[in-house]
Amino acid sequence: MSASINFDGLISYVSECCLTEELCGKCKEDSCIIGYCKKCIITSIKKDDKFIPGGIDNIPASDTKVYDDETVIEAVSYLLHQCRNCNLYHDEECIINIIRSSLEIILLGEPQEYRGSTLLYLNDIKMINPEVADKILSSFKIIKDSLHKEG
Repeated sequence: MSASINFDGLISYVSECCLTEELCGKCKEDSCIIGYCKKCIITSIKKDDKFIPGGIDNIPASDTKVYDDETVIEAVSYLLHQCRNCNLYHDEECIINIIRSSLEIILLGEPQEYRGSTLLYLNDIKMINPEVADKILSSFKIIKDSLHKEG
C-alpha cells in the first residue's frame, strides 16, 4: 500500500493546514477537519490499508474554524497528485478521497463529487468556484514540477 501513497507528503501538507494547538488548545479530532484528516492518515498507516470504512461519513463538517485557503489549496493540489485517477473504480472510502473531501468543506462549504479523474474534478470545481479551481490548477502545476525534479 505505501508504495502508491506518499504518507510523508500527506502528513506534511495536511499538517501545514493545522491552526496548531497554540490557537485551538488540545486537538479535538472528531470536531476538527484537519485533526480528523490527521487521525485518518494515522489509521490508514497503522492498518496498512488505504480504505477507511465510514471515513467519508464521519468528516466533522460542522467545523467553523477559519483556515488559510492558500495552504488548503496546496494540500488539495498535492492530493490530486496522490490520486490514482481510478475513474470507474473510484472508492469514496479511499484515504485520498476522505482527506480531499474534508478540505473541500473548508474551501467550498461541502465535499464535492470526484469522478475518478483530476481533469474532470478541476472542470467540476470550475463550475462551482472558478477562482478556487484556477488556484488549485496553478498549485497543481507547481507541485507537479517540484515532484518531477525530485523523481
